Amino acid sequence: MPDTIRIKHYRKVLENYDFQKNWKKLSSKKGETWINNPKNNEPLPRLSIFQTPDHFWHHTAEVSLPRLLFGHNSRLPNQHETFEGLKIIGEYVQEKSGLPFDPFSATVSRVDFTKDIQLSKSEVVQIIKRLSVQTLSGTKKRLEEETTLYFKAKANNRQVCIYDKFWEVLSRKNAKPEEIEYAEGKLRIEYSLFKPSSINALVKRLCLPDKTALSLLNEDVSNQVIYEILESLNFEHLLTNEKENFDILRETFSTRKAMNLCGFLEALNLRGENFYKDESLGFSKDSYYADVRDCRKAKVWKTPIE
Repeated sequence: MPDTIRIKHYRKVLENYDFQKNWKKLSSKKGETWINNPKNNEPLPRLSIFQTPDHFWHHTAEVSLPRLLFGHNSRLPNQHETFEGLKIIGEYVQEKSGLPFDPFSATVSRVDFTKDIQLSKSEVVQIIKRLSVQTLSGTKKRLEEETTLYFKAKANNRQVCIYDKFWEVLSRKNAKPEEIEYAEGKLRIEYSLFKPSSINALVKRLCLPDKTALSLLNEDVSNQVIYEILESLNFEHLLTNEKENFDILRETFSTRKAMNLCGFLEALNLRGENFYKDESLGFSKDSYYADVRDCRKAKVWKTPIE
């Protein structure tokens, strides 16, 4: 289910401008921009109203749904709670802006699809370590302090983050006992779509009717995108510590061929996708794609995220 979301409505004309009495105007922006942010780190929506060169007004609300509902994000909302959170957002925005704001028909312009997998403390560390040798095509990987693993798209429009929720909560100042308790033993999987282009691609791929909150912020969509990530990372295999790539490859190819393909996968892990373009490595394009085909045949090739 979602964690942080940003939803918006587009307006050609604002029904009233009363909000300007209490909102802060940003003079550094090219178009008129007004913001209303919560004080004292309250878990409330960050609001903005700004005009773009096409003379449309963008009326936005951004918030962590779990923090809004529970005061922290160690616990994720279910479907009913997500819709209740959207209602709270709509009421809050209307109260602060004096403008109508239906949260369900609002366009989603940023979303973090999130899932928690309950493990033991030691299992969380182990699975992150195993996942750190995996690759997702089209992304750049980064491991931080053996507790947080990132796969960031080269276009910077989407990101997979896998981390130890317990350690993330403990690193905060003044963490509440309740959020520490909820976080214990949780491996968090987070798939963030930062830009409209990545959300448009997801809507098209899943054949969704539109990119409204009603269409996107539901359990089926969240489960599907997280499942695709876990499948691409061969998560079930890593979790149960079953056959290694070498053993899988030997079921299809000779031992020598399997060893060569393991070397190819390691080079892919270290150098990234299309590493053959680095001429200093002396690896031809034809050899690269021949090995890709063989890895796909043996089902050890990781498909890209979209």
